[in-house]
Amino acid sequence: MNTKFKIKKLENYPLKEHTTLKIGGNAFEVYVPNSLEEVYELKTMLSCEDLTIIGQGSNILVSSQGVEERIIFTHNLKNYEITDEVMVKAECGLKSSSLAKILLKKNLTGLEFLIGIPGSLGGAVTMNSSAHGQAIEDTIESVEVMDLCTNEIFTLHKSDLKLGYRESFVKKNRHLVLTATFKLQKEDYYKIAERMDFHVNYRKEKHPALSMYPNAGSTFRNPAPDVYVGKLIQDLGGNNWKEGGAEISALHCNFLINKGNATSLDVSRLMHRIYQGVKENYGYDLIAEIRYLGVPTQEEKEIWEQFTVH
Repeated sequence: MNTKFKIKKLENYPLKEHTTLKIGGNAFEVYVPNSLEEVYELKTMLSCEDLTIIGQGSNILVSSQGVEERIIFTHNLKNYEITDEVMVKAECGLKSSSLAKILLKKNLTGLEFLIGIPGSLGGAVTMNSSAHGQAIEDTIESVEVMDLCTNEIFTLHKSDLKLGYRESFVKKNRHLVLTATFKLQKEDYYKIAERMDFHVNYRKEKHPALSMYPNAGSTFRNPAPDVYVGKLIQDLGGNNWKEGGAEISALHCNFLINKGNATSLDVSRLMHRIYQGVKENYGYDLIAEIRYLGVPTQEEKEIWEQFTVH
């Protein structure tokens, strides 16, 4: 591939090293752009039909059989700027937690919850991430996106984003978030820090630590307001369910952890058991919050057809 940039290319790359679940086979080709200009050039040479974008590697289950699509890692796209004291524009690859720390130093409130989100800003915007009364939709002003099929770059304003519970226009239409702009408010440093400490401590107490128990975050969306998947699974006695090297976390039953040798099939089978249990006992058709990437086995394909939105 000839470009005016020297874009880093990795071949036969083990994707499990770049996912928080630590599961996945190899990718045929991985590209690691260092700037948005490199993304623009790279994208003109790749077809959208065989392309996948990965940020920090959270909220995904990568097939143990590998990934045939070409991958673009965005984790080096992490520039940001603050204008007019309260307007913040950041690139998609910036870690959500890193942005929260930057905003704390600038006495800016509105995105404290990002300190507890393990993924990238692009993923947080795409999924309309939220926690404890704060959400992306509360402060976002606009997003610069690229249509992955036409390569067109344009700006979406808040109303265009159609943000909902773990949904957005971006997610439904194969667009890549390039940058996101937020309008925040000035507040006392210590009040912001106190709210951030709450988010950090809550995750320590209620969620399995990634350093000890690799996981992909919340596995399923909550099926209705004030109905929590973790509680439904716990009431089913699911806090001791296992499939191969995958098991349900005793701390939070909507988190599936890799005990060291789990495969994508192990996780898929455990998700299927949860889905069936909740449907049979409570009548809810659960929708996966994590997404599956790569070449599925026939069994995995049939399992994921149940709880994937098309």
